[in-house]
Amino acid sequence: MQAVVRSVQAFFSPAILGMVTKVYVPVLFPLTFLIALLASTLDEALGFGGGFLPGQWRWAVAGLSFVAGALLWLMTYEQLTRMGEGSPSPTAGRTQKLVVRGIYAYSRNPSLFGKTLGVLAVGFAMNSLSFCCILVPLLLAGSLVEKVWRQEPQLVEIFGADYERYRREVPLFIPWKLFLGRSPWASGQ
Repeated sequence: MQAVVRSVQAFFSPAILGMVTKVYVPVLFPLTFLIALLASTLDEALGFGGGFLPGQWRWAVAGLSFVAGALLWLMTYEQLTRMGEGSPSPTAGRTQKLVVRGIYAYSRNPSLFGKTLGVLAVGFAMNSLSFCCILVPLLLAGSLVEKVWRQEPQLVEIFGADYERYRREVPLFIPWKLFLGRSPWASGQ
């Protein structure tokens, strides 16, 4: 419960609020709207008009997805601002220290889980199969590629051998240790 309170309080920190106003409001919110328009067109073209969630369940699922995503996103960014002593975004000033503890001990990009759940909430509310099963996976794949090609070289430049060691030990996205107790590619296990 303390982590939830700390995460909600973190939203009002200058680092996170600044990032929301500089990146999320002008870029990501309109992008989500465009994805919704594309999903509606795809649903119609592919014959997915009936949706996939029965009746009013779509609103409950959308609400749960949004709340879970927002809390997870806030928790990851709170850890970056507190432990990293900076901002989660280079556009709002970056972290000063490499964060390898907390949720970052299991995944190098845990905020993507929260962002994905938040965006999926729109697809659930629309009851759009193409939004949830075609466009969101493409968006997630693009985000992961961007992390590997653009962001990780910058992190190696800033944090050097410490980040390279972290990258070898912690998976890019899926927190295998939480599910399997180890990475599925760990040798000798």
